[in-house]
Amino acid sequence: MLSESVQYNLLSLETSTPACSVALNYRGKTYSRFILESRSHTRLILPMIDAVLEEAGIGMQQLDGLAFTTGPGSFTGIRIGFGVAQGLAFGAGLDVVAVSTLEAMATGAAVSYGLEPGDYILPMLDARMDEVYWALFCISSDGRPERIVDDSLASPEAVELSIPEKVRLTVVGDGWNYAERFQLPAVPAVFPDYYPTAEAVLEIGLRQFAARKLPVEKVMPVYLRDRITWKKRQKLRN
Repeated sequence: MLSESVQYNLLSLETSTPACSVALNYRGKTYSRFILESRSHTRLILPMIDAVLEEAGIGMQQLDGLAFTTGPGSFTGIRIGFGVAQGLAFGAGLDVVAVSTLEAMATGAAVSYGLEPGDYILPMLDARMDEVYWALFCISSDGRPERIVDDSLASPEAVELSIPEKVRLTVVGDGWNYAERFQLPAVPAVFPDYYPTAEAVLEIGLRQFAARKLPVEKVMPVYLRDRITWKKRQKLRN
C-alpha cells in the first residue's frame, strides 16, 4: 500500500475512532499494530508504539517525523493522539504531518475495496447528536483519493452529494448508522465497520511529508462541532 516516497523514516498514529493503531516505515519496511477496543487508547497506544520501534530495532531519534490524525472523530481519541504525538515530537525534535481522519479512511478503503479511477468514496463517522462527519473523494488516475468536499459536520438529511450518473459510490464508516435518513443519488456499496488505520496515515504522511511537515506546536486538533458552533455565534453577533 505504501507510496513510492519511502525515503522518510516515519511513525504514524490513529486514535480518533474506536480503533487504535500505529505504523512505522523504517528503511522502506512497514511495521504496524491495530486493535479495535473502544475507550482503551490511553492504555494501548504507548505499548503499541514501543512494539513497532522494538520490532524495527530503532529509537525515536532515528525517525524523520510523525504523522497522525487530528480529526474529525472522537473528542477523547483525538486528544489522546494529539497529546502522544506532541510529547513524542517535542522529545525527539521531530516535525509532524497532520492528517484528516476522513482522508485516512478514504485512502485505506480505496486499497482495501479495490476502488478504481473515477469511483467516488464517502467516508462517514457517527458524530452523535444525530449528526455525521463526512467528506467526499474521487479516485484519481493514480489510485489516490482526490478531495471533492471538505470535512463537514451535518445531519444525515443535510449530506448533499453531486455525483455523475453511473459512477460507483462506496460508503465507509459508522456514519451509516443513520442509513434510512440519507438521500443519496446512487445506491452505494457500504462498509459500515471500516475504521481508519495508521497504515493509511503513514501512506499520506510519506507522500506529503516534504510539503506538509510542520513543527508540532503549529498543529491543532480538529473539532468540527466547536468550529461550526463558533461560526453560528459569529453570525448571531453580526
